[in-house]
Amino acid sequence: MRYALAALILAIPTAHAITDIEEKRRNGESQGWQNKIEAGFDMESGNNEKRAGSLALNSSGQGQEYRFFSWASRDYESFNGDRTDDNTFAHARMVRNFRERWAQEAFLQYERDPFASLQHRYLAGGGVRFQHKFNDKGLINQGLGLFHEQVAETGTDGTATHELTRVNLYTHFEWAFSHSHFQTTVYVQPSVDDVDDVRSLVRATLTMPVSQQVDFKWQWQSRWDTMPPEGSEYHNHQTQLKLSVRF
Repeated sequence: MRYALAALILAIPTAHAITDIEEKRRNGESQGWQNKIEAGFDMESGNNEKRAGSLALNSSGQGQEYRFFSWASRDYESFNGDRTDDNTFAHARMVRNFRERWAQEAFLQYERDPFASLQHRYLAGGGVRFQHKFNDKGLINQGLGLFHEQVAETGTDGTATHELTRVNLYTHFEWAFSHSHFQTTVYVQPSVDDVDDVRSLVRATLTMPVSQQVDFKWQWQSRWDTMPPEGSEYHNHQTQLKLSVRF
């Protein structure tokens, strides 16, 4: 088992509208199971008391035909004794390779982020995936599918629950340099029932090794939601820096 302790340097929190799970997907060819734990801590005392923490588990297993991976995370934050962030996320996906470059997928997902007006979001879906590798340095994955979601959001009139079906379109690209690794993902998720209801996400990540056991990661992402929850902006931009120590 491989463990990693991630120290958060700079992060701007955002709600889980679309969650990029592509970077959690194992793209190597070695069979068997791999696991990774990430933990982050932030504490401040003096004029203000601040406590923040995060814990995440990434598991993946693969054989010749079937591949499985999951990602679960828990984040919290308090300021002067008051809870200011409290969210939970879990995703599990099964992949069946039925041709050299084609695969079938089925997935389940759960989210809860009450400080972003999201009481819960249950999601189930599936689709097909095209995957192509460029030598040993890069790869591109393109997916097309459908998912059904049940969402409970809190507004000025209380909690409202609604269900809808969305198309799931995504493209994921990775490229390895001599000492760095770059990846980018684009998601577009229009509603089947309302063409004006569209969510999208663009994310780019650059990972650079600092030493044999330490990596530095820079990440930028933008989200758009044409029909966001009440009180939320239709777009959100985020920049994040992380230091990862393996031991």
